[in-house]
Amino acid sequence: MPIKETNGAPTVTDFATLIFATPGFHVSQKLALEAARFSAQRMRAFADQVETLASCKNPGDLMSAQTKYIKQLSQDLVAESQTMRDIIATPASAA
Repeated sequence: MPIKETNGAPTVTDFATLIFATPGFHVSQKLALEAARFSAQRMRAFADQVETLASCKNPGDLMSAQTKYIKQLSQDLVAESQTMRDIIATPASAA
Protein backbone atom coordinates (compact mmCIF):
# COMPACT_ATOMS: atom_id res chain seq x y z
CA MET A 1 0.00 0.00 0.00
CA PRO A 2 1.61 3.28 -1.04
CA ILE A 3 1.74 6.06 1.52
CA LYS A 4 0.26 9.31 0.30
CA GLU A 5 2.19 12.46 0.92
CA THR A 6 0.85 15.89 1.68
CA ASN A 7 3.34 18.66 1.05
CA GLY A 8 6.04 16.03 0.87
CA ALA A 9 5.22 14.34 4.21
CA PRO A 10 3.21 11.15 4.79
CA THR A 11 -0.06 11.71 6.65
CA VAL A 12 -0.72 10.22 10.08
CA THR A 13 -3.84 8.48 8.78
CA ASP A 14 -1.83 6.70 6.12
CA PHE A 15 0.71 5.48 8.70
CA ALA A 16 -2.10 4.23 10.94
CA THR A 17 -3.72 2.44 8.02
CA LEU A 18 -0.42 0.82 7.11
CA ILE A 19 0.29 -0.34 10.68
CA PHE A 20 -3.21 -1.54 11.59
CA ALA A 21 -3.76 -3.26 8.24
CA THR A 22 -0.72 -5.45 8.86
CA PRO A 23 -1.77 -8.98 9.95
CA GLY A 24 1.30 -9.28 12.19
CA PHE A 25 0.16 -6.27 14.21
CA HIS A 26 -3.10 -7.97 15.17
CA VAL A 27 -1.34 -11.20 16.08
CA SER A 28 1.20 -9.35 18.23
CA GLN A 29 -1.57 -7.49 20.02
CA LYS A 30 -3.50 -10.69 20.70
CA LEU A 31 -0.33 -12.32 22.01
CA ALA A 32 0.37 -9.34 24.27
CA LEU A 33 -3.18 -9.36 25.66
CA GLU A 34 -3.05 -13.11 26.25
CA ALA A 35 0.32 -12.83 27.98
CA ALA A 36 -1.05 -10.11 30.27
CA ARG A 37 -4.16 -12.19 31.03
CA PHE A 38 -2.08 -15.27 31.82
CA SER A 39 0.34 -13.28 33.99
CA ALA A 40 -2.55 -11.86 36.00
CA GLN A 41 -4.02 -15.35 36.43
CA ARG A 42 -0.70 -16.75 37.68
CA MET A 43 -0.12 -13.80 40.03
CA ARG A 44 -3.56 -14.41 41.56
CA ALA A 45 -2.77 -18.12 41.93
CA PHE A 46 0.55 -17.31 43.57
CA ALA A 47 -1.07 -14.88 46.02
CA ASP A 48 -3.67 -17.53 46.87
CA GLN A 49 -0.86 -20.06 47.36
CA VAL A 50 0.91 -17.81 49.85
CA GLU A 51 -2.31 -17.58 51.86
CA THR A 52 -2.76 -21.34 51.66
CA LEU A 53 0.78 -21.99 52.84
CA ALA A 54 0.32 -19.58 55.73
CA SER A 55 -2.63 -21.62 56.94
CA CYS A 56 -0.82 -24.99 56.85
CA LYS A 57 -0.68 -26.66 60.27
CA ASN A 58 1.88 -29.38 59.59
CA PRO A 59 4.40 -30.58 56.97
CA GLY A 60 1.80 -32.85 55.38
CA ASP A 61 -0.52 -29.89 54.73
CA LEU A 62 2.40 -27.95 53.29
CA MET A 63 3.40 -30.75 50.91
CA SER A 64 -0.18 -31.29 49.82
CA ALA A 65 -0.68 -27.58 49.12
CA GLN A 66 2.58 -27.35 47.16
CA THR A 67 1.78 -30.47 45.14
CA LYS A 68 -1.67 -29.13 44.25
CA TYR A 69 -0.18 -25.75 43.27
CA ILE A 70 2.52 -27.28 41.06
CA LYS A 71 0.03 -29.60 39.33
CA GLN A 72 -2.25 -26.64 38.59
CA LEU A 73 0.70 -24.59 37.36
CA SER A 74 1.68 -27.39 34.97
CA GLN A 75 -1.87 -27.65 33.63
CA ASP A 76 -2.08 -23.88 33.20
CA LEU A 77 1.21 -23.78 31.29
CA VAL A 78 0.09 -26.54 28.92
CA ALA A 79 -3.22 -24.76 28.31
CA GLU A 80 -1.45 -21.43 27.79
CA SER A 81 0.98 -22.89 25.28
CA GLN A 82 -2.00 -24.22 23.29
CA THR A 83 -3.73 -20.84 23.46
CA MET A 84 -0.60 -19.07 22.20
CA ARG A 85 -0.20 -21.66 19.44
CA ASP A 86 -3.84 -21.10 18.40
CA ILE A 87 -3.36 -17.32 18.26
CA ILE A 88 -0.27 -17.67 16.09
CA ALA A 89 -1.93 -20.24 13.81
CA THR A 90 -5.11 -18.21 13.26
CA PRO A 91 -5.19 -16.85 9.72
CA ALA A 92 -5.21 -13.05 9.48
CA SER A 93 -8.57 -13.11 7.72
CA ALA A 94 -10.15 -14.85 10.74
CA ALA A 95 -8.64 -12.34 13.18
